[in-house]
Amino acid sequence: MRDLEGKTAVVTGSASGMGFAFAECFGREGMNVVMCDIEEKALRAAAAQLESAGASVLPVIADVSDEASMDHLGEASREAFGGVHVVCLNAGISPPTGPMETLTANDWRWTLGVNLWGVIHGIRVFLPTLQDQDEGHIVVTASVAGLTSYPWLGAYNASKHAVTTIAETLYAELLENGSKVRISCLCPGAVATNIGDAERNRPKELRNAAASRVEQSDLASFSEIFEAIAAKPAAVAELVLAAVVEERFWIETDELYRDPIRTRHRSIEAQTEPPARGLILAPYLDR
Repeated sequence: MRDLEGKTAVVTGSASGMGFAFAECFGREGMNVVMCDIEEKALRAAAAQLESAGASVLPVIADVSDEASMDHLGEASREAFGGVHVVCLNAGISPPTGPMETLTANDWRWTLGVNLWGVIHGIRVFLPTLQDQDEGHIVVTASVAGLTSYPWLGAYNASKHAVTTIAETLYAELLENGSKVRISCLCPGAVATNIGDAERNRPKELRNAAASRVEQSDLASFSEIFEAIAAKPAAVAELVLAAVVEERFWIETDELYRDPIRTRHRSIEAQTEPPARGLILAPYLDR
């Protein structure tokens, strides 16, 4: 899609981080922007910031894991701006990490609800509109975790692998149908967002009975490392914009995971043992 001015973008998880950067970027291109997030106060502030810069913005409070909430997002978007043209299904969370046996049913429900069902609902709600007008672009936020299988990220890995294959499947279906609608799969590495503090938005009914065993000192240490290596959301937004304009499927934020991804694919082809070892941040720390 080369002509974006006057058209409409919907971005989930847009009160902060990459989602806000996407919304800001599309607003600068002259698009109407529907900003969706579950955090009302943060969303109102983010929308006001974009409006002050001259963008036409509709903030919508929505829980991407909830069917009715996402139906409302679709209805509100079409009512405010008519057609929708770019849909960024970006909302995501990262639950407490640890060995598979320590993950609770609530950890799995919360992770899959936001990371996977948020994408499923978004496609269900917006794809028919894009197909009817035979124009548009969907961007799903997966992760390098959707192309690798590092330990201690069981629920997160599962959700992002699912998102990646949904994107690949939809890409194939659109081509088979001769559709002009396109899709991109964003697989970022470390990006400076609030995803590490996602626990603040966990629904009460999905909270674990026991408190997290992670020490605050450990969190502080991790935050310092992460901040030093993470890409800036604005830089990722420019990559997403370029992929939409150029109609490219894969979007990566850096080259550091190319070798781990290739190694995994080779192990599948050779039917050898899976290669992923250590922390998912190892490619940065080993530089």
